[in-house]
Amino acid sequence: MTEVEARRARAGEDLALAFALAERSPRWAAVVLFYGVHHALLAWALERLPQAPTPQSYAQVQGLLKRAGLPRGVRKAYERLLGLSWQARYDPKAGDKALWTQALEEYARVEAFLLGP
Repeated sequence: MTEVEARRARAGEDLALAFALAERSPRWAAVVLFYGVHHALLAWALERLPQAPTPQSYAQVQGLLKRAGLPRGVRKAYERLLGLSWQARYDPKAGDKALWTQALEEYARVEAFLLGP
């Protein structure tokens, strides 16, 4: 299995888990949703830049996504999902349902791009 295939598989697993968790634990669903998007977009970028090394930080991921030609709006959705994931893990005052709702809005932007016209 190639790295791209492995990342796509991981993305599918994470996305399925996020939606399964949504009712019981929307906070953790938002975290897992981010990671599903993370792996899906990494697979997309690595498919376009097969010689690129595997990123070792979120900053490197963001640079890779930009070099691969990911549209700015989708990169911003990724960044907002990263922020929501961080907030879900570390901000005890963040509203669970509000986090999940915002995460779904950002996910919709990424999904629309990945599914294409």
